[in-house]
Amino acid sequence: DPPQNSTTSNNNSSSMITAATAASTTTATTTTDNDNNETAISSPTSTTTSPQTIPFRFIRATKGDIAASKARWAETCAWRQKLGMDTVLAEPHPKIKVIKQNYPHYFHLRGKNNECCYYEKPPKMNLPELRKQGVQLEDLLRHYATCCEYMWTEIESSEDGKSIYVIDLDGIGIRDFAGEVVDFVKRASSFTADHYPERSGSIFIINVPSWFSVIWNVVKPMVDEVTKKKITIMRYGKEAITEALMKKIDIENIPPEYGGKSMPLGSSPEEVKFMEHFEKLNIQN
Repeated sequence: DPPQNSTTSNNNSSSMITAATAASTTTATTTTDNDNNETAISSPTSTTTSPQTIPFRFIRATKGDIAASKARWAETCAWRQKLGMDTVLAEPHPKIKVIKQNYPHYFHLRGKNNECCYYEKPPKMNLPELRKQGVQLEDLLRHYATCCEYMWTEIESSEDGKSIYVIDLDGIGIRDFAGEVVDFVKRASSFTADHYPERSGSIFIINVPSWFSVIWNVVKPMVDEVTKKKITIMRYGKEAITEALMKKIDIENIPPEYGGKSMPLGSSPEEVKFMEHFEKLNIQN
């Protein structure tokens, strides 16, 4: 029989996978003429969003359906306006240090095809301490959105940029799939998939427990074939994980935590600049 929380687990696991499933993009955008409904390809705009200009990756995400991509882009523009995403990188972030100390997630160098590499350890998130320090779930979600915005404007500004996403599930228990951490993952996954589509190149889900296969077997039929090809699931075993990562990342760019020869997680140039960026803003304000 499946676990008692199997429905929640399956939905949340699907969302966790979806969080990283943005594929490749192209450099073009499509502009819609409201008067004659014609579309034209134009060069990328700045980070300021325009409802009239549809990034081509939104068209790819809707398999070429212009009407659907226009509607999806309009939703993204509304979301960005509501959260102030066009200015989020110019605003102070006073809770960034306590969030980073209690939620392990890192920008870390590049893949073999120049992909941005991002590592995350959801089971290590210390929600009780975060709450104690005044960090609420909405603060975490805004921080996650800030990380996305930083990656795709400061680390990689190209519209055809891709990522390699490494999700480390070391220490996760089946009860965790029904808790607040997965609620966070699910909500963060939702806006990542909706508003940053066509961004992911490869997804590694590592240090998975033996029972994860039960969840994956249920989720797998709901995942499209293109996404399946991006996902690598690894159980415990440092050497095997290192070998898997080396197919996409040079050993010099893999953190030592996973058998590589780079600097440790949290010490990469991207991570240092990310922290310095907001430290300066916090001092100025």
